[in-house]
Amino acid sequence: MATGADDIRDARGTATADFDNDGDLDVVINNNPGDSGRAELSRATLLRNNVGERRNWLAIELRGTESNRDAVGASVTVEAGGQKFTRLVSAGSGFASQQSARLYFGLGDHAQVDVVTVHWPKGRIEKFTKDHDQAIGVRRLIRITEGKDFQVLELPRPSKQTKKEAS
Repeated sequence: MATGADDIRDARGTATADFDNDGDLDVVINNNPGDSGRAELSRATLLRNNVGERRNWLAIELRGTESNRDAVGASVTVEAGGQKFTRLVSAGSGFASQQSARLYFGLGDHAQVDVVTVHWPKGRIEKFTKDHDQAIGVRRLIRITEGKDFQVLELPRPSKQTKKEAS
């Protein structure tokens, strides 16, 4: 158990996703009231991670056209500063929960991405090295559609009021 993450509730499932769109993965825990019947014990628990606000990252969404639409089974490798990071798109990853299909790559202090390689489930391999003649930037979300180029998407950020309510 991680320091500061202890909870007395009866947990039934966990999922990771970037709930606050700041570039790092947060954790939500589904709880069960058990025999107590107390509804407040069944509320989900959100554990926010704020590392993404200090380190570089890249988030990638895949859309299949020849392969399945959700790109389940695809692997993505991101190369930055001589290091390689690989993620796999999966489905059905837990009991009473589901992980985000968005892939996150923690890049530390690397200020740009050199290469993004996608191995699609149907066998197609695509490599991306530039964003309109510029290196692929960090701290952003890109969507790659099979057989096409990628697009940079804006991540909606929670309002200050929403952050206050979550505290």
